[in-house]
Amino acid sequence: MKTIEAIGKDLNDAIAQGIKALGVIQDEITYEILSQNETETKVKLTIKEPRQYLQTLTNYVLTSMGFKVGITVNKDEQGFNINIKTRHSDSLLIGKNGENLWALQYIISRLVKRFYSNIKILVDVNSYRQHRNNFLRKKAEAIARIVLQTGREMALDPMTPREERIVANKINELKSVKLYLIGRGGNRTVIIAPADEDKVENKD
Repeated sequence: MKTIEAIGKDLNDAIAQGIKALGVIQDEITYEILSQNETETKVKLTIKEPRQYLQTLTNYVLTSMGFKVGITVNKDEQGFNINIKTRHSDSLLIGKNGENLWALQYIISRLVKRFYSNIKILVDVNSYRQHRNNFLRKKAEAIARIVLQTGREMALDPMTPREERIVANKINELKSVKLYLIGRGGNRTVIIAPADEDKVENKD
């Protein structure tokens, strides 16, 4: 946890010197007065603990962009989950195929790593990721059933690499079908096929 000491002519000046040195806003820190007299005040500034810091930072980023949101931060075995709750701005924050959401996560992650370099975060909006991931798993399972019934492979709609991994993990649970990719980059297509077909993955 990042901590520094700062000195100023009074309390407000000492805090201002400290947050300038840290490159943060006052809401991101707590402070303790170490000494104080008529001409000088010395304080210790500490970056808030991760959960509180993530909530404050995310709120600052979004309100600075003009959004009115509520934010909850929960922790599980994979890291911290930041869920942004909004009534009218979810489509704008999420973007097409979640592109804006991933950009927002990148910005927040970069800011967080100034003080907490080892924590992992996942940013979500109105639980979009959770709903999207559940949808992808169910869709993969439904397509797999059709592939088994018809004996013919099927292509899925374009997905991000992260979404492809979610589908791949679901397909790996099903022993009678398999997944392979055709193309590269933005032209990559996900194919679900019967497991006994002999296909080469990542074909150009």
